[in-house]
Amino acid sequence: MKILLVSFYNNEAYGVRILHSILINKGYDARMLFIEENNSQLVAELVKEFKPDILGFSVVSLHFGLYKKLYNDIRELGKFKILLGGWQPTLNPQECLPYCDSLCRGEGEGIILKIVEDLGNNRANKVYTGELKPVDYPTFKFDNGYSYVIENGELIQKEPYFENTRYGTMIGRGCPYHCTYCSNSYMCQVYPDWSKIRYRDIDKVMEELREVKRKLPAVERINFYDEVFLLREKRINEFTDKYKREINLPFYCMFYPGTCSEEMADKLTKVGLVGVWIGVQSGSERVRREVFKRNYTNAALWKQIKIFQKYNISIKYDFIFDNPFETREEFLETIALIRKLPKPLLINMFSLKFFPNTEITKMALERGLINKTTDQLNTDVPRISVSDERREEIMGLINS
Repeated sequence: MKILLVSFYNNEAYGVRILHSILINKGYDARMLFIEENNSQLVAELVKEFKPDILGFSVVSLHFGLYKKLYNDIRELGKFKILLGGWQPTLNPQECLPYCDSLCRGEGEGIILKIVEDLGNNRANKVYTGELKPVDYPTFKFDNGYSYVIENGELIQKEPYFENTRYGTMIGRGCPYHCTYCSNSYMCQVYPDWSKIRYRDIDKVMEELREVKRKLPAVERINFYDEVFLLREKRINEFTDKYKREINLPFYCMFYPGTCSEEMADKLTKVGLVGVWIGVQSGSERVRREVFKRNYTNAALWKQIKIFQKYNISIKYDFIFDNPFETREEFLETIALIRKLPKPLLINMFSLKFFPNTEITKMALERGLINKTTDQLNTDVPRISVSDERREEIMGLINS
C-alpha cells in the first residue's frame, strides 16, 4: 500500500513526520509532500506519478480554504482514499467531512495503523478519535527518497531538513493553561486529561537528536516546541546532563511568564539555552485576565524578563493585535509596554483570529463582535501575523 502524507507551509511538520516514521517502520511505502506554495498542478503531477492508495493531509484552520480548492482539483485523479488530520478536522469535523473519506480527531499516532488498514479494506469509519497515549514513536527517517517539496514553481524530490540550520522537536506534549484564543482550550473538551503534560523519555529525545546530528550536518540549533518548557527538577537535571554530553548545540524554547526560575535559567544556559519565546499578548492586565485567561501581572512579567536578561538569554515576544475586546486605551497600554522592553527588540505581531469552537470564538459570537461568516473566514486566511501595513503602523507608534 502506498501512502502520501501532505503538509502545507511547514516542512518541519513534526506530526506528519511522526506518522511517517510509524508507517515506514510497519513496512508501508510512505512518502511526504511539503507544499511551500499553492500549486495544485504539481500536486496532481505527483499523485499521478506516485499513485498513492491513501492521500493524507494535515490541515490547520488557516489552510482549510486552500485545501478545499486542492481537493476539488485532485479528487477525480484516482481511486485513492483521502484522510484528513490536524487542527481543522479536530476543531470542526462536520465542516471537513464532505472533503475526505475519513478524518482523525486529536492525536493520530496511536490509531494511524488501524485507520490505514481500515481504508485499505474499505471498511473505514468517517470519523476516528485518537486516544491519549504515552508520547513515543520511532526515530524519523531523513532520506531524499521519502520526501517531495513544491517550491519556486517546481516539484523536487528532496528532504528539506538537509538544508535547514534548525531542527524542531519536543520533550512534553500538552498544556496546563487554558488561553481562550488557543485550540488547546477546545482540546480539553475532547480529552479531559489534555492539560496534563505527557513527557517523552529523555533517552528517546537524545536518540532522536543524535540521529539529527548524524544525518543533518547543516543543523546548528535545536528548537523545543513544547507549549511550555516545564520540567521538574529531576527531569531538568537528567536533560541538562545528557544534552550537554550528547548533543551540545544551542537551543531555544518557550516559556509562560513566571515559569522559568533563576535556578532553571542558570542550569539551562550552561548546556546551551540561548533564546526563548514568551507570549505576552497584551500590555493590559485586564485583557490578559478577562479576555485571554492569562493570569499574570506586569510585575511578574518584568521579573521573568530580568531573569532572562541576567543570563543573556535572547527574548522574542508574542503580542496579539486587532482585538475587538480591548479598548483604544488598552491597545495603547500594549504599545507603552513594548516601548519599555529591552533592546534589541524581537517581536511577533499576530492578528487575533477566531478559530472554530475555541473559547474566544464563542465569547465573540455571544457578544456580537463577529458572526458565523466571520468565523468561517478564518479558515481561508493564509497567515495569522498582522499585515505588513499594520506592522508598519504599529511600529510607527512604538517608535514615536
